[in-house]
Amino acid sequence: MTTDVMNYVDNGEFVDLFQELGWDLPPSSVHPLDVETDTGTFTVQPVADQSGLRVWVCTADTLPDASSQRAVDTAVSKHSQVRLLIFTDGTRQSWRWPRRGATAATNAKLLHHAYTVGNLEQREDLARRLAKIELPIDERIGIAEIQDRMAQAFNDEAVKRSTEASRHMERMNQILLDAGCSTDTASSLLVRLLFLFFGDDTQMWPEDTFQKWVLNHTTADNLHAKLTELFEVLCDEELDKAQTAGGMGKAGGKYAGTEYQHFRRIDGMYQEHIALPPLSEDFRQQVLTAGEFDWGKINPDIFGAMFQQLVDPAELRKHGEHYTSEDNIQKVIEPLFLDEYRQRFQDAYDDRKKLLALQDELAGLQFMDPACGSGNFLIQAYKHLRGLEYELIQRAEELELEEIQAQLAGMEHQRMSKNKKALIARRDDIQAGASLQFDEQVLRKSKLSMRQFYGIEINAWPAKVAATSMLLVDHLANQAWGENVVRLPIEDTPQIVHANALRVDWEDVIPDNGNVTYIFGNPPFLGDGREKEQLADLRYAWGEDKQISRMDYVTGWHALTLRLFASGRQGAFAYVTTNSIVQGDQTARLFGPIFEAGWRIRFAHRTFSWDSEAPGKAAVHCVIVGFDRQSEPRPRLWDYPDLKGEPVPVSVDRAINAYLVDGPNVLVTKASKPISSMVSKTMYGSKPTDGGHLIIEPDEYDDFMADPVAAKYVHQYVGARELLHNLDRWCLWLEDMEPADINRSPLLKKRIEGVREFRFASKAESTREFAQFPHLFRQRAKMETDYLCIPSVVSETRRYFTAARLPADVITSNLAFQVPDETGLQFGLISSSMFITWQKTIGGRLESRLRFGSTLTWYTFPVPELNEEARRAIIAAGKKIEAARDLHPKRSLAEHYNPLAMDPALVKAHDVLDREVDKAFGAARKLTTERQRQELLFANYFRMTSGSDG
Repeated sequence: MTTDVMNYVDNGEFVDLFQELGWDLPPSSVHPLDVETDTGTFTVQPVADQSGLRVWVCTADTLPDASSQRAVDTAVSKHSQVRLLIFTDGTRQSWRWPRRGATAATNAKLLHHAYTVGNLEQREDLARRLAKIELPIDERIGIAEIQDRMAQAFNDEAVKRSTEASRHMERMNQILLDAGCSTDTASSLLVRLLFLFFGDDTQMWPEDTFQKWVLNHTTADNLHAKLTELFEVLCDEELDKAQTAGGMGKAGGKYAGTEYQHFRRIDGMYQEHIALPPLSEDFRQQVLTAGEFDWGKINPDIFGAMFQQLVDPAELRKHGEHYTSEDNIQKVIEPLFLDEYRQRFQDAYDDRKKLLALQDELAGLQFMDPACGSGNFLIQAYKHLRGLEYELIQRAEELELEEIQAQLAGMEHQRMSKNKKALIARRDDIQAGASLQFDEQVLRKSKLSMRQFYGIEINAWPAKVAATSMLLVDHLANQAWGENVVRLPIEDTPQIVHANALRVDWEDVIPDNGNVTYIFGNPPFLGDGREKEQLADLRYAWGEDKQISRMDYVTGWHALTLRLFASGRQGAFAYVTTNSIVQGDQTARLFGPIFEAGWRIRFAHRTFSWDSEAPGKAAVHCVIVGFDRQSEPRPRLWDYPDLKGEPVPVSVDRAINAYLVDGPNVLVTKASKPISSMVSKTMYGSKPTDGGHLIIEPDEYDDFMADPVAAKYVHQYVGARELLHNLDRWCLWLEDMEPADINRSPLLKKRIEGVREFRFASKAESTREFAQFPHLFRQRAKMETDYLCIPSVVSETRRYFTAARLPADVITSNLAFQVPDETGLQFGLISSSMFITWQKTIGGRLESRLRFGSTLTWYTFPVPELNEEARRAIIAAGKKIEAARDLHPKRSLAEHYNPLAMDPALVKAHDVLDREVDKAFGAARKLTTERQRQELLFANYFRMTSGSDG
């Protein structure tokens, strides 16, 4: 934003201000308004418009007081449901933005932002707000997005309000639980109360109808019975007779003149009977307190997160439930379908027939979240599609108006005819709609329906929240895009099924209507640690013949998605999952069937830190992968250099493979032996199973070395932690012990007896049997030559895999791997950028850390056959790395390879090694990017395994 923008504000040049911000001028059919108030008449000028959101300016000699500003806003609201009002007297300004919920529902209060010319603090604050509504050049911004931007700029109380709403729910929930309500009963009641609170504050019925009813017609003694009665009334068709259309006619029916006459029939969620226990005065007062809160200010998007707080967090973790922020949902639905339909809207922008055909197509689409939780994905999809449809209708009418005006211009001198009269009537109709901005006619022309949206949810209360939230979003959308239209009773509802998604036939949930179906969501994050019931679910989803060992629970959703589309149904799908599905050995077993069924990866977000809108957010490392069966558009890929940062687009030349790399669809499977003759077999280190009696800690070392008998058997003992952090630890290696030495050393004898007692006490029979050899490690793998010691897990921030060569007398524990490496070739290979690229690309992870796997990453490492010259060069380069490390002998491997503090000599040594390894893999020169190495690695792997089972 340029510094000149605030000069426009100071000078009262608001038309120029919004032109500078990239906004459009208002339609020519919109005229200034004269508003009569108790303090005089004020003129309000329209100065800017963006996708129907209009800016009005009221200039007066003296800044109108709050009451007059309210009166002006009320008058403007009849012409602009969504608006920004600026009041100014030349020096003082009042920027007024109506509070609203998800899609511009307006409420009684106006948010007020004061600005006085010359006030530097206010100037900085207003400049910050204006920067949020500055629009990109030559890019159309839709109604939903511009409303979101305005809310961010002028409605920064959202977090505070959401917290307050959550507290009201928490208090009521706790009282209900204390009264003996089950979680399901409490949640069902709170969902109904939420709808009634919302109705009071969003013009579903006369303001505060429910609040007044609780206050005037209930007591603590009868509250539970009265609520039950109210819920029955809200489903009674007789209630319709108590309503009059537009205030005309006479109310009738049995509820006319009763305490229920101002309610509207709801049906839907209220049809199911819930048994309420007696409720206390404390609960009644809390209902009244909650009713005083303005629920219309709350975005229904966060209701799922709000209700999540009412459930035991441990129970949520058990089911792997994670509620989803809007930003993360956008990462799924935009590349899956929204971006495409927005582009098609742009492509059809000047063709009315194509626009109307696109609207018909949108109305035929189907959307399902088969793990919908509280419906956040469905809510966002519905909200943005409604916004797109509104823009489409608006543009189609603009084009129609241009056509009519051109026809009327040609009839200017003709007599009035039936055709001319019809054209004039239609012109006036369209212009009246533009003037009203969000005319009810637009809503009547809407073809999108909540019946296009489907969900499956295993838990009862989130399913109810999902359906309720969708209804509330629909109501707010109607307010934003119509004239306070209320769709009651509830007839048009999303199809939310309460069931186990992995046990239900999805065809029964979402029948094929012959149009395109989109499946999306974030199924439970349970990993491969599953209970018996979940294992049975996974077996049911994949079928009895599928090898499901170590397959994540979430892959069951992929299996049933494939089954849903197997009959030829059109569509695409995308899921948020833990990043484990694109790492390790399950990748081939998951993506193999997907690719075989003709799917390709349409888009993907590489590993990032998953965010939730619920308190106590679960920290999970996730990926998003979307699939379709088309050749267009070009695949889209995003990377996260900072896991908690913003996505960075990555260009894709060929395709996105299962490892989220631009390359061929190569699937790497475990190998029982190295596929390359250049790679040596690994083995685990030695495992003591000793209760700690064969291990010597630093504070015990001097005692053992002071014992000449025991000292003979003390060896350095290294596991992953000791190797990486240069920690001292030793063990007693007694494989060649002289039996007589036991009696010569009380220290040795005590330790051996401790091992025997520990093993005798074991529950494992094999361990008890091995108590007869208390001086020996349970599993022994001492090396005979110098060897390579490989930690099982290293940090993902390392530029190189941190391993080291050790002499044969050092004992490696079972927490690390070891490879014979007398020459140093294995060290050179594992220390190369080529290997860590392979490890990061196809290897498994522990959270985000790199997990070494001998059968998956080491044995599959596709090292080509090396000639003697290449072998010698790699070995020599590896020795230079060891020499560079030796320059700082006190540094640990973790310190040597701190990515922010690597020694230049060590970096140079690795560069030399990379040049030799890259050349050995077939590169003409040292490679400079991960992508270049990935291309060589996958090409080599394909060549070395084609025609074999790997």
